[in-house]
Amino acid sequence: MFEHIHLTKVKNNVCLKVLCFKKIIFVFLSSIMKTLLPTCFILFGLIACNPSTQENSPKLVVGIVVDQMRYDYLTRFWDDLGPNGFKRFYKEGFVAHNHHFNYYQTLTGPGHASISTGSTPSVHGIIGNEWYDRTMQHEVYCVHDDDVTGLGSAVKGRKSPKHLITTTFADQLRLHTQFRNKVIGVSLKDRSAILSTGHSANAAYWFAGDQEGVFTTSTYYMDSLPKWVSDYNAKKYPHQYASSVWNTLRPIETYSASGPDDMPYEGIFKGAERPTFPYDLSNLSPDYYKDKGLDLVCNTPFGNTMVTDMAVLALANEDLGKTAETDVLMVSYSSTDHIGHQFGLTSVEIQDTYLRLDLELERLFSEIDQMVGMDQVTLFLTSDHGAVHVPKYLNDHKLPGGHDKSEGIKNQVNQALFSKTGVDNLVLYIGNDQIYLDYEKIEKNKLVLNELTGEAIRVILRFSTIEKAFKTTDVPFLSPSEKLHNLLLRGNHVKRAGDIYMIPKPGHIDYGHTGTTHGTGFSYDTHAPLLMMGRGIKSGQTYEMTSITDIAPTMCALLGIAFPNGMTGDVISEALAKSDK
Repeated sequence: MFEHIHLTKVKNNVCLKVLCFKKIIFVFLSSIMKTLLPTCFILFGLIACNPSTQENSPKLVVGIVVDQMRYDYLTRFWDDLGPNGFKRFYKEGFVAHNHHFNYYQTLTGPGHASISTGSTPSVHGIIGNEWYDRTMQHEVYCVHDDDVTGLGSAVKGRKSPKHLITTTFADQLRLHTQFRNKVIGVSLKDRSAILSTGHSANAAYWFAGDQEGVFTTSTYYMDSLPKWVSDYNAKKYPHQYASSVWNTLRPIETYSASGPDDMPYEGIFKGAERPTFPYDLSNLSPDYYKDKGLDLVCNTPFGNTMVTDMAVLALANEDLGKTAETDVLMVSYSSTDHIGHQFGLTSVEIQDTYLRLDLELERLFSEIDQMVGMDQVTLFLTSDHGAVHVPKYLNDHKLPGGHDKSEGIKNQVNQALFSKTGVDNLVLYIGNDQIYLDYEKIEKNKLVLNELTGEAIRVILRFSTIEKAFKTTDVPFLSPSEKLHNLLLRGNHVKRAGDIYMIPKPGHIDYGHTGTTHGTGFSYDTHAPLLMMGRGIKSGQTYEMTSITDIAPTMCALLGIAFPNGMTGDVISEALAKSDK
């Protein structure tokens, strides 16, 4: 019994000592962990959230902008699209179904500027394709620059991004790489190639039609055209296309996503009797060539073919995607806009153009795959604006719409202001749904601007096609609960805007009775596609609303670089794949 008790005490003492030792160790380790854990968490966080590096960034970013492409063109033409063009984005990439422009002026210049800068006209300053400059006292084109000269074209070469106030995502990438990478833009339109790339681009190339028919640039970018551009110009492809025949890609009876081939809503080529296939371009009136020259090609799908040609040549000759730095190639297809303006949304011509563009995308992707490797490339595709159905077409189907929303407004406002003040022609300029009043006359005659704008608005609202009108100074104070008010605010650059905004009724356009246009904040102009695929992009889709200003920050986040300096958009984080690092 005694021995048993003694042994028990010994065991208990040993256990007690062991427990005490364990407690000491626990306290010691806890003290260490309290010191080290925050550091460990930081280290683990850095590892888990490792930013993009040279190893996991794409070798090349390719941005594709399809001018005047509505989102629903994808769904309307879906059955006729091939598997390796538009549909490839759906199979391999990320699709934003509810993607919109988040400002009012849905036009080509503002569209490309907003895509590249991640900001709206209120910040980047491109409030239209043109606007009235009060300092210079004349209309300004968004990329015109008298300080540079053209290379390849003396007529259409004096262009640069001087009017763009902010940086683009490509500018930020150039800064990030110490300007070792390359940024190149290609389009039929100068404003598209220039505004999509930014201030520090190595090159922007655009098409000069008229009688020249060449791709050009300006001395803003370089001293002379590269040999590969001159060689392409020397082959005179535009001249060949202008003497060719545009027929439907497939049997015309299969174009069920379009209306009849001959509709009263379509514009007619000069020299053609009807807006019907086939179009023998060589037989068009000589007057057309005197008027537009080789710009005729822009109104056919062959214009898009030339843009793909130039993009592929840029890839090959500039060694894009071949170095340690990430390069950028911006490709803007403009023929879709020209053809939409002429023929409208329901024409066989517009459907044929998109079926052919689908093949152009397939060709571009194939060349990228061969030259760089699609696993090393990030691509996105979007539009610079949508478009409205031809109002006469809407009316004929018992839907609201109308033409000439501002016809006579300038004269009637001038008459009313003259009756009130005795001063004639106080309306200086009308553009981008804005009215500019003559400040010199107002100051000289000691008139009150606020009273004049109030009187002008009373006259404007008498027009049945105008739904609303606002003083520009009142825009910041409009009810934010109405979406249209927010769009106006984001489009309102205080130093470049007019004095009055005029908002038409939905479906009403200041345009001819054939073909269509765009430029408002209504859904038919704001709803655009956004498709992304390639390195750093995961497969998926979203129906949450995204904005055109989200593209640039998303690209910056993927690349691990600083955002554009005027950025107002957000990163579409659900489109980005997690880093492997």
